[in-house]
Order: sequence, then structure tokens, then C-alpha cells
Amino acid sequence: MHAWLPVPTIKSQYKRVIQAFSLTVSFFATTSIAADLTQTAKTAINHNSEPYVLMISIDGYRHDYNEVHKPKYITEFAEKSATVNQLMPSFPTVTFPNHLTLVTGLYPSNHGIVANRFYNPTLDRHYALSDRDAVTDGRFYQGVPLWSLAAQQDMKSATYFWPGSEAEIAGHRPTYWYTYDGRIPNEDRIKQVIDWFELPKQQRRNFVTLYFSDVDSAGHHHGPLAQQTYDAVQYIDSLIGSLLAQIETLPFDVNVIITSDHGMAKVDEFQRIYTDKLFGDNEALKSRFTFINDAAYSMVRANGKDKQQDLLALEKLVNDTEGLAFYLKGSVPNNLHFDANPSIGDAILVTNDHYITSTTAKPGVIRQARV
Repeated sequence: MHAWLPVPTIKSQYKRVIQAFSLTVSFFATTSIAADLTQTAKTAINHNSEPYVLMISIDGYRHDYNEVHKPKYITEFAEKSATVNQLMPSFPTVTFPNHLTLVTGLYPSNHGIVANRFYNPTLDRHYALSDRDAVTDGRFYQGVPLWSLAAQQDMKSATYFWPGSEAEIAGHRPTYWYTYDGRIPNEDRIKQVIDWFELPKQQRRNFVTLYFSDVDSAGHHHGPLAQQTYDAVQYIDSLIGSLLAQIETLPFDVNVIITSDHGMAKVDEFQRIYTDKLFGDNEALKSRFTFINDAAYSMVRANGKDKQQDLLALEKLVNDTEGLAFYLKGSVPNNLHFDANPSIGDAILVTNDHYITSTTAKPGVIRQARV
């Protein structure tokens, strides 16, 4: 039994950034992709069978890539699916927060990973997806991810990469997990997944994750409509086709979920907003703020003695800046669910049609596109 979940598109409205992504779930018996839906449903409801789930993330796979880039196998999979036309990922729509939301069911402000990088004042520690010590520190994470839930039910799990899977969360790690290494060929990852499912029943993993970064990397470097992104989609599609074919040969059903964390927008022509230029020549006020910028939003922390006064002064400067919205903690729009964690800071800046950065920012992958 398999399932597929395609990816997000940005549905922007003034003062908020919202992405919507299609959620598609498809079920078919391993003996035949074209199995009758009624018979498949009966197979799925066989409570005597051992449950197996494979959850695949194609990072940065936008909601319309099936139509734009026409991947053969993913499209066929989606066509055999029950489809939810729109689902909103959590804010901010970036990799680590949304991957943790997918496996905990919690908003980032509740599961604790509020951005790809942030400062946690309770721990007095910085978190960044590139910081191995932070990523593996379970104190940053709240909630119960699916692999920990499986362990609580005496089930086995295995993750071939998933944000958060390297840390002990809710008292558990996956039964088997890997330290993230983007250099490991995707073909090797697929082989390991199949090997896990081919283990004897007593050793077999009930819940398995698999992660691909290629489409996201291409989108960030070249934009969502670029040839390089098309090539990345086609490559991952060929891998998905191979993986599904191998799963079909297993003598038991596997529930396959294919999803993503966010979409992609072309932003190379977006006007830049530099947070360090908001203050003009007021160097004293600028020195009392820390910004963590991530293109579509920025988390703001006031560090002076009179934070309230400084925040009001910053709010006035932001209100005079076209395309930028300012929200004090406690006044963030309810639909963003981004107001209940000290790691967020004292305020956030949000834009829909500009690009938030700073003059001191180092060049990175977010050049042609943003989530």
C-alpha cells in the first residue's frame, strides 16, 4: 500500500506569507498498481497485518511541479491517489521547522524548531542545521515524532535522513538512523530502505523515512522553472519509479507517503531589504538589535535596557519601509501560529514581495529563489 503527497505553492497576501501544497494519498496493493480501489481498501483494513510505512520527503518540491516538470512516475502515482487540493504548511515555510511539523503534528512554536537557525534563550544556545552539536541536542525539540511514537508502541523505525532524527526526542531515537551526509548517493539510500523492508519480520522496521535534497538545491540555485530544476525533478522521479517497483515485489503491503516541506518562488528580481540599513545613521539603535534573516522573514531580538522603547522605534522605521510588515511578539497574526516560543525573539518582520537580508550576509544557496 502506497501514498503520495506533493508540494507547496506560495499564496501570498499582504503582511503574511502562506504556502499551500497538495496532499495526495494513494493506496494500491503491492501485487498490482492498478488494483481495484475497493479491494485495496479491504487490504488496508486488514488489522491482522503488520503495519509498514515509508515516508519520503522531496525537499522543495513545489505543488505544481507535476504539471510544470511532468515527472512520469510521480504523476502516475498521484493520478491513482485520493487528493486534497490544498494544505498549508507551517510558518515559516523552511526545511527544519516543517519537517518537524510533519512528524510531530505540531506548529514550530510548539515543537521548538522555529527556524533553520535561531537562538534559544532558555538554553542560552544557538541552533543551526549545520551545527551537529545543536542538531543532536534533544533539549531543543518538543513533542513526539513518529519514530518515538513507534518506539512507545514497541515498533521499530529507521530514518535515512530526516531533520531531528539524530537527536533523542521524547526519550527515543529511531531504532536505526544516519548522521546526515548529503554526499551519500540517493541510490544507496534506496537500497538501504529496501534492505530494511526485506529483513526478517522480527527485525523489520515499521516506520521508515527517506529524504531527497536535489530538487530543493536546484530550485534555490537556479529558480523553480530552470532547466536544472527540471533535470532534478526528472532524476528524483526516476528514483521514485525504481523504488516503487521494488516495493511492489515485497510480499506485504507498505504505506508510502511522498511529501515535501515547502515550495519555491523566483526572487532574483525581488528588491532587497537590508535590516542593517533600516536604522539610517542611528548606529546606537542598530547596535541594540539582533536579526536572524531568512529571505521572507526575520526574527528580531532587542538587546538594550529599554526593549519596549527600542522596539517601538524599530516598528516606526519598518512601517516607513515599503513591502515590510512588523509584528511584535503577542501581535503576530493568529493564522501563523508563531507567537508562543521564546526562541522566536521579540518581533518578526515579514515580506511577500521583497527579500530580507543584510549587507554583511554571506552568499549562499538562496540566490535565485526563496521558499
